[in-house]
Amino acid sequence: MSKKKNHPILKTVGITAAAGVCAYAGSGYALFRKLFDLNNSSFYKAIGIRRLTAGDSEKNNWFMHSTRDDDFLDSYDGLKLHAMRITNHPEDHRWMIIQHGFSDYSGGMLDLIYEADHNGYNVLAPDSRGCGMSEGQYTGLGWMEHYDLISWINYLVTLDPEAQIAVYGADAGAAALMNAAGDYLPSNVKCLIEDSGFSGIREYILNAIRIEFGIDGRLLIPAIDFYVKQILHFSVDDVSTRRQLTQGTIPMLFMHGTHNELIPSSMVFDNYYAYAGEKDLYMIEGGRFGERGDEPSCYRAIFGFAEKYIG
Repeated sequence: MSKKKNHPILKTVGITAAAGVCAYAGSGYALFRKLFDLNNSSFYKAIGIRRLTAGDSEKNNWFMHSTRDDDFLDSYDGLKLHAMRITNHPEDHRWMIIQHGFSDYSGGMLDLIYEADHNGYNVLAPDSRGCGMSEGQYTGLGWMEHYDLISWINYLVTLDPEAQIAVYGADAGAAALMNAAGDYLPSNVKCLIEDSGFSGIREYILNAIRIEFGIDGRLLIPAIDFYVKQILHFSVDDVSTRRQLTQGTIPMLFMHGTHNELIPSSMVFDNYYAYAGEKDLYMIEGGRFGERGDEPSCYRAIFGFAEKYIG
């Protein structure tokens, strides 16, 4: 009789456990889409896109009369990637690669591209996968993108073997840049400038969950990572920006806003102290996510640093 009575209890426990597993997996999938699926995430759409300053006739006139080309290459996993190339200094071999960040595209960096052009640089501004004119649905939060960035660097060196290159990256683009610093880069790359990059994908995810939902997301990482492994073919526990930084040698400027909540300023110190190469640090007083604060000062820091290494 006791065995028969246990069956309903065991059945209830089993159903409850199965429901819990389904709820856990469902939560992981929902968070995966929010964090990685650019086509179905309200999170990145809410961050917004930075565009050329509205009503700035001088900059608009400059852009309309610039020498522009659309360049394309194939990514390591078969996506067609796009970059905008501006060559207003065709006899010069000074280049700046400008890699945008979250919910942005190459055209969203026109203010910085304008400054680079007026400091004597030709510019290559890639669209990250899933952004602008580049194919793709998912962001790799700087991991898959670092392979794309290396491809663009090699493309530019093929285009101009004498190129002297400074590379700038913002938030997710900065993460791609820091990850690339730990891999082989051609000697044409003279310096790197990371702006508001996060210290690791895991750390970024935990902070984003805390801000969005007010909870500790550590227990949800395995569920999210399951879909990362299945769909994106890497693991948030296996990739490490700080490990990449310990292998870097190219001079790098680390920039970060003091009021950045999505990517807290503590992360820039983690990155800065991990980096093995020559380095400098510039804190943007009052700078929030997606804002450079005092832009003239930031531009002086960016191009002042680049001028040290590019002839």
